[in-house]
Amino acid sequence: MARQRRHCRATAPALVTLTALAVLAAACSSAAPEEPSGRSSRETSASQPADPTEAASRKTETTAAPTATAPPVPGHGPVAAPARHPYLDRSIYFVMVDRFENGDTSNDTAGIDGGPLDHGFLPTNRGYHHGGDLRGLIDRLPYIAGLGVNALWITPPFTNRYVQGSGTIAASSSSYHGYWQIDFDAIDPHLGTEADMIELVDAAHDLGMAVFFDAVLNHTGDVITFEENSFAYRSTSAYPYRDADGNEFDPAEVAGSADFPELDPAASFPYTPKFTDPAYATAKSPDWLNDVALYHNRGNTTFHGDSNIYGDFFGLDDLFTEHPVVVEGLIELWLDVIERYDIDGMRVDTMKHVDIEFWDAFAAAVLDRTAADGKPDFFFFGEVSGADPILASTYTNRGVPSVLDFLVDAALAHYVGGGNSGVVVQAFDRDDWYTDADTNASMLVTFFGNHDEGRMGYFISRANRSASEEVLLARMKLGFDLLFAIRGIPTVYYGDEQGFTGSGGDKLARQSMFPSVTPEYIDDDNIGSDVTPAADNFDPDHPLYQHVAALTALRGGHPALQRGAQITHDVGGPILAFSRLERDERVEYVVVANSNQSLTVPARFDVLSSDTVFRSIGLNEGPPVQTDGNGEFFVEVPPLTAYVYRASDMLPHPDETPDIRFLRPSSGGTIPSYRYRIEAEVDASTYAEVTFSAQIDGGEPILLGVDETAPYRIYWDTSQISDNTEAVFTATVVTGPTPPRSATTTATVGARP
Repeated sequence: MARQRRHCRATAPALVTLTALAVLAAACSSAAPEEPSGRSSRETSASQPADPTEAASRKTETTAAPTATAPPVPGHGPVAAPARHPYLDRSIYFVMVDRFENGDTSNDTAGIDGGPLDHGFLPTNRGYHHGGDLRGLIDRLPYIAGLGVNALWITPPFTNRYVQGSGTIAASSSSYHGYWQIDFDAIDPHLGTEADMIELVDAAHDLGMAVFFDAVLNHTGDVITFEENSFAYRSTSAYPYRDADGNEFDPAEVAGSADFPELDPAASFPYTPKFTDPAYATAKSPDWLNDVALYHNRGNTTFHGDSNIYGDFFGLDDLFTEHPVVVEGLIELWLDVIERYDIDGMRVDTMKHVDIEFWDAFAAAVLDRTAADGKPDFFFFGEVSGADPILASTYTNRGVPSVLDFLVDAALAHYVGGGNSGVVVQAFDRDDWYTDADTNASMLVTFFGNHDEGRMGYFISRANRSASEEVLLARMKLGFDLLFAIRGIPTVYYGDEQGFTGSGGDKLARQSMFPSVTPEYIDDDNIGSDVTPAADNFDPDHPLYQHVAALTALRGGHPALQRGAQITHDVGGPILAFSRLERDERVEYVVVANSNQSLTVPARFDVLSSDTVFRSIGLNEGPPVQTDGNGEFFVEVPPLTAYVYRASDMLPHPDETPDIRFLRPSSGGTIPSYRYRIEAEVDASTYAEVTFSAQIDGGEPILLGVDETAPYRIYWDTSQISDNTEAVFTATVVTGPTPPRSATTTATVGARP
C-alpha cells in the first residue's frame, strides 16, 4: 500500500466566529524550550535516525504542507477554534484483566493440561496468571461505574504464547498481562470467550462507558529464533538489509512503498530466522504473521541507535513495520477488531519502537475508516515512554490523536510526594510542542503511576517513608485532585482507588483485586484502610473510592474542568495554581494546591477576572476570594489541600482587539530545523486565541495551530517541506466580537542537518 500523508483528520478544529474569548496576562515564567536544530539527542545510526521526522524528510520531501487548510477571514489569516476531542468529557479506568476479578474459575488454566509451564496459571507467583477474566470484569462493571468513570481500557485480550523463558518456573513468566499475543482472531481462553468479550463491550456501552483495547503493533509473542543461536543486536551499519538478490537497501528509504524489495529469509537478514518449534510455524493468526521474513530479525534491542526501531523487545518477535505487507496487514487486522467488537478506541503499546512512517499510514487509515463507518470520535493514544514532549509530540504532529503524558506523570509524582511546584509548571510550559492543526495538550491522556513504573501509592509512600497513614491518604487525595483538575483525559489505574501501593514497578505493581495468594502482594499495606491485597478489594466505601467518585462528578459538572484552556500561574514553593476557562462559558475557574504537609501557605497570584468574587466548589471548602482591580487572587491554603474556585461572573470581552507581532521567525529569516518554534506576542493582558497559518510557495493558507495561552507559539513540523521553500506566516488574534488583528512574516525553510 502506498502511503499518503493525511491532510485533514476527523477532529480538525472548527472555524470560529470572532466572538472568541478571554486570557491571562501572566504566563509561565519558565523560558521557552528551544527546538532541536536537527537530530534529537537520542543516539542515531546512519540509516535509522533517532528523530522520526528526519527519516520522513529524506523520503517524502514535498511542498505540500502536512496540515489542514482553512479559509482566511477577509484581510486576515485563517481563524480557528483550539482543537478539542469529544472524549475530553471522559475519564478512564485502566484494568489488567488477569488481576481484576476471577468470575469463572473453569478457565484459569485455559483448558490446557499439564502444569504452570504449560498453561501459565500459578497464582502464588507474581509472574503468572492469577485467574482474572472477562466474566469477572462484567460482574464488576457496576463497581467501576460507581466511580463515575466513563471509559474502560483493558490490557490486550487476544491469545498469547502462554509461557516464555528458560524452562523453569523461576526463569520463566506467563503472558498474564496480554502483551505476547500471537493469535489475533481468538480471545485468550484464560480470559474467556468471544461471546464474553462482546457481552463486556455491550454491557459497558449500556453503562455509558467507551471501551479501549490495548493494541500491540510493534511485536508478537516470541516463536522465532535464529540459526546462529545468538541474540545480540546487529546494527544496520555493520549488517545492512539485503533484498532477495543480495543488494543492500535501507528500509527507511522505502518504508511502506511499492518500491519495497522482495526478501529472502536465508539472505536478507543479519540473522537467519527459524521457528523455535516446528509447531509454531502456523501458530499465529492472521496467517501472514507466520512469514519469518516479515520480522526485523536483528536480535534484542539495546534501546540505543537503530535498535530502538529494529530490535526485538526483550526477545519478542519485532514486526518489519516498514514492509507494506505488514502495514496493510496491521491496518486490516485492527479495522476488523474495531468492527468485530464495536470498540471506541485503543491504547497503542511501544509506539516509539515503530517507524514513524507506519503511524502516518495507520492513523490515516483507521481514523478515515472509523469516521466513514459511523465512529467519527474514534480515539487512540500511544505509549511513547519517557518524559520527552519533543519526541512524544512527533507522533501527534503526524496523525496520532494523542499520547500518554509521561512528563506530567513524573511532575505530579514529584510534587504530590512533597516537592515544590516548579517542576509541574515547567512541564506544562512544554505543552506547546503538541499544538498543531487538530491536536494539542488538552487531548493528552494523563495518569499518575501505571502498570510499568509503579503505582501512585508506591511513589507517595517511597517519598514519605516515615509518614503517618493520615498523611499518605491526604497525599493520595491530593494526587487525584490534581489528576482530575488539570488539562487532559485522566486515567485511574485499577486498585489505586483502594489505596494499593506495591513495592515497585512492573510485576510489583500488578496486584489482584480479588483475594491474592502472592507473597509479594499480601504483605502490602493499602493506604486508607486496614485491608491488604490478601482480601477482597472492591470496597465502595473506601475513602479513595469515594474521593474519586466525587471528583468525577465535579469534573463532569463543569465543562471548564474537562475542556477549558489551562493557564498555569508560576507561584513557586509548595503552591501549585492554575486557571481553567471554557471558551463558550467564559467563566474562570481557579485551582490552587499546597503540597506541604504541615504548613498553611499563603498563595498570591494574578488571574483573568478582576473585581470578581470566587467561591469554592471543590471537595475542600475554601473561603470566598475577592480579586482586586488587577486580578490579584489571594488565599491561604492548608497543608495537603487543593481548592477549586469558580468565578461569580463571566469574563467580559475587551473593548478592542490588541495588537500582535511576530517574534519568530524574523522577516527574511531561515528555518534551520525539523521542529521550529513560531511565536507571536499579543499586546495586552487578556485571554486571546492566536491562529497560526502559513502559505507555502504561494499556496492556499494552511492552518498550523491555535494557541490560547501566552506565550503564543507552536512548534512547526517541517519534515515534509523541501529545502529552499518560502513560507509566509500569519498570526491572527481574536479576543471577542471586535475585529481580529494579524501579523505576517516571511521565512525560507533551509537545508536541515
